[in-house]
Order: sequence, then C-alpha cells, then structure tokens
Amino acid sequence: MELVRRTYAVRRHSAWKWVLQLLFLGYALSLIYPFVWMFINSLKNNRAFYKSVWALPNTWEWSNYANAWQEAHIGQYFLNSVWMTAVGTFTTVMSAALPAYVMAKYKFRGSTFIYNLSIFSMLIPAIGTLGPWYLLMRNLGLFNEWGVMLGYTAGIGFNMIVLMSFFKGISWEYAEAAFIDGAGHFRVFFSVMLPLARPGLVAIATVTMIAIWNDYLNPYILIQDPKRYTIGVGLFYLVEKQKYASDFTTLFAAMWIALLPVLIVYAFMQEKLINGFTVGGIKG
Repeated sequence: MELVRRTYAVRRHSAWKWVLQLLFLGYALSLIYPFVWMFINSLKNNRAFYKSVWALPNTWEWSNYANAWQEAHIGQYFLNSVWMTAVGTFTTVMSAALPAYVMAKYKFRGSTFIYNLSIFSMLIPAIGTLGPWYLLMRNLGLFNEWGVMLGYTAGIGFNMIVLMSFFKGISWEYAEAAFIDGAGHFRVFFSVMLPLARPGLVAIATVTMIAIWNDYLNPYILIQDPKRYTIGVGLFYLVEKQKYASDFTTLFAAMWIALLPVLIVYAFMQEKLINGFTVGGIKG
C-alpha cells in the first residue's frame, strides 16, 4: 500500500511539473512572438503589410533595412549610441569601482555614512531628482552628449554596493605582496584588484551597457542637435514621422536595428551576468 501511495505521489508531482513547464513555455512564446511579428513585417512592402499584418511576406524586402539605415538616419543615431554607450559604460563602471574598492579595503571616518548614503540613494525615485538635475545641467551649459554621460557617472549606489561585495571577497594578501614588490596604491588597484573582481565588473558593465543603449529620457532632454541624437531619441522622432508617412515597414526595420545589439550582448553575456551577481551576492 505504501508503495502505491509513493507511486501515485511521484506521478502527481510529474504531472504538475509538466503543467508548469507548459505554462512557462507559453509565457516564453508570448514574449518572443512580438519580436518575430515585428521582424516578419519589417521584410514586407507597405502594400503587403496593409493587406495582412499576420501573413508571411511574398517577397522579402531587405531594402527596408537599408532605407532605415540611410533615409531614416538610423545609421547616424546608431553610431552616436555606440560611442556614447562605450564611453558611458566605462566611466560608470570605473566611478563605481573606485569608491567600492576604497570602502571595502580601507577603514576611515565617514565610511559608514557613505555606505548608508548609497543605500538611501537607491530609495529615491529618479523622477524626483529630474528638476534639480535639469537646472544643474542648464547652469553648467551641458545640454549636449557630455552632459548625458555625466549623468550616467554615479559613483555611489547599486553598482558600488555590488562591487564592494567582490572586493571584500578578495584576500588582502595579494595587495600586500604587490606593495612589497614596490607597487603603489593605483598600481595595486588597476593591476591586482580589478582583474580579480572581473566577474562583478562584467556583470555591472553588461547591465549598464544595456541601460545606456536603451535610455531615452536623458538624451531627449539634453541633446539639442538632431545630428547627435541617440538611437532611442531617433526612434521616437521616426515614430512621430510615420504617423503621417505610414511607412511602418521601415519603422519595424529601424526598431530591429536598435534591438539587435541588446539581444547579441545579452545572448553572449547572460551566463556571466547571472554568475556575476550570484557570486557577488554570496560574498556580500
């Protein structure tokens, strides 16, 4: 009798497992389908699109991507986003790594206050700082891409807290050996500590890269020159234009051009991203 009950329990558990897997599969397909739909319609001409938004294209109009890149100026916005994302990611990660290293490895008066301040800064809604931030950028004359990247540079906050956990998990004996060999503080930081904290740096850099690439609000407010718009702002104006031009296939192609770098980065970095935050959380 006991064997029968155990067999029944195993079968019931297996049935629930299959039900959950089917539910998760359906949820995953619901997330993927809009991107597939957008990709299919980006390869149609306007006549085929308005005839049926669900049908496959009769002819694959790859020229829509060329039109989006050149005529819709997505190529220019794309390149603007590339260099701003690269510079912004580097400055953001370094501005978090420097104070994180100091907070993790050196004890000084006020360190607890800085740590508490970084926690408190995470509780303030970003929209609540928009007014003072706007006035500061206007008074400094930073209504340009450099003002945008200055806004990305935030030393204390979530990034610093995550990196602190990595630096705390690194033995100080490595630094002591470097000091004995004649290395200075900056040499120890850049040559010893940063390489050992690579998983955390990669995780933070990946999240920051995606966030900066997708950012719309900061470039929209601060960048005044249309030639310097980022991909997010460029897509916004392209959407406004297509309300009257009704060339939605070109719009879908432009959206896929903007989306592709994020998909590629996440596809290659997702394992390192998960491992980086997991290891950092365990050490913290």
